[in-house]
Amino acid sequence: MAALLAACTQLMGATTVKVGVLLPLKDTAGRGTVMVEFYRGVLMAIDAARNEGINVDCYAADCGNTAEQMEALLKEPEWAKLNVIFGPLEGRQVPPLSEFCRQHSIRMVVPFNTPCPQVYSNPWIFQVGVSQELLFPNITNLVAEHLGRRNFVFCQTGDTDERGQSFTNHLDQVLRLRDMQTTQLALTADEFAYDRALNQFLENVIVPDSRSQESLTRLLTSLKAYLATRPQYRISLLGYPEWLTYTSTLLHDYYKFDTYVFSSYYRNPLSGRTAKFEQQYLQNFSQPSRNQYPRAELLGYDLGQYFILGLATFGSDFNERQGTLSLQPVQHGFNFQRASQQGGYINTFVQLVHYSTNNTIQTLK
Repeated sequence: MAALLAACTQLMGATTVKVGVLLPLKDTAGRGTVMVEFYRGVLMAIDAARNEGINVDCYAADCGNTAEQMEALLKEPEWAKLNVIFGPLEGRQVPPLSEFCRQHSIRMVVPFNTPCPQVYSNPWIFQVGVSQELLFPNITNLVAEHLGRRNFVFCQTGDTDERGQSFTNHLDQVLRLRDMQTTQLALTADEFAYDRALNQFLENVIVPDSRSQESLTRLLTSLKAYLATRPQYRISLLGYPEWLTYTSTLLHDYYKFDTYVFSSYYRNPLSGRTAKFEQQYLQNFSQPSRNQYPRAELLGYDLGQYFILGLATFGSDFNERQGTLSLQPVQHGFNFQRASQQGGYINTFVQLVHYSTNNTIQTLK
């Protein structure tokens, strides 16, 4: 890590992309570890950019967790010279950093799910983590495009999951408006109710109203019992980003039921790029990537590449032209769209991760 820190501050020429990281890097709670992992990913993106001949300066500081700590840091003159700042994590630090970035025309990239209402009024903000509701239109379009004219069965699991129910209610309404076939089914219903809800002449897409592994496991058990006596039915599953964390336990079932998962991120463990990154990470920091999802170091790397390469390519025109960047992320995709006419940008990227019955995994965009 020390070697990368030294390398990223070394100038290679006249034109330099100046990167800042303002996060609670010294936080003693578990989130401090996540912040350091994100920072390491940014450093690896800087190292990769320098290998491509791009000049990069890097400034990083622990910003604590209060607005006063952020304000004190921003009095130091080097922060006003940056092109992009990654941070903050704390919602109460957003107002001072937002105003600072507006005054100095610095891109402020909020990498985590930090509340940031200023994105609707500050054109220099890029918000990466957004609420699921903002992604609903893109998710619905993906589902309609790739799953087509199937029978969508919305499964009531009995769980109290407001986000899951919000999604299924929205998807049901939109599909109905598009004259697509939808039905409702209680998970605990008898086999005759399953007969009425499922269509033996169409492919059936079952969408549970809960994100939990427990409810998904109960659904899988019921479907296996049902198909044991009715093998002619074709069934797929559609679910949530949380399902990606259950892959080690449920991968065989995902393949069996032709499963689709919507998500803004996906780390493919079989990818050569993933393996190369994780090998380099181990070499740089003498410890492997932690088994978590999504991985903070990959988010830092993907974001670092996007903004460093984009700024090196487009310079002051980055905000208007960043949508034309063509980069293959390791984990996170980006599709920054204007949050409002006067505001900044929110990441609306989403994809379907498809676990096919031929035991392959692909992403559909």
